[in-house]
Amino acid sequence: MIFILDAAALLNNEVFEFSAKDKYYTTSLVFAEWRDFRSKALAENAYTRGLLTIQDPCPVSLQKTFDKCAESGTEMGEADSSILALAIEFRERGEKFTVITDDYSVQNVLKKLSIKFQGVAHKEIKKHRKF
Repeated sequence: MIFILDAAALLNNEVFEFSAKDKYYTTSLVFAEWRDFRSKALAENAYTRGLLTIQDPCPVSLQKTFDKCAESGTEMGEADSSILALAIEFRERGEKFTVITDDYSVQNVLKKLSIKFQGVAHKEIKKHRKF
């Protein structure tokens, strides 16, 4: 299975473990958000062992993300936008994946894009909302 990790994947799940049978991706902006000792050590160890790939999205995917956010009236920061853009790239390549995030704004746009996501510590949104 392929997982795209938002910061919440490690920050909000104290028992998170990287599995060698799965593939994990994140962006450099999200990787930089893991600053507490536990999540930073876990992420750095996974990256060193080749279990976590850091991949930044291309400018075209970022523009698509900004457009989708504008359509739904959703505002988000650069790290969240990078996760959405990376998810768009994976979808366009025909990959089967799940985005791990607790961020309701990210979930809102993922829902609009019909991209599979999973919450960590909070309930997942049930339907897309336009603001």
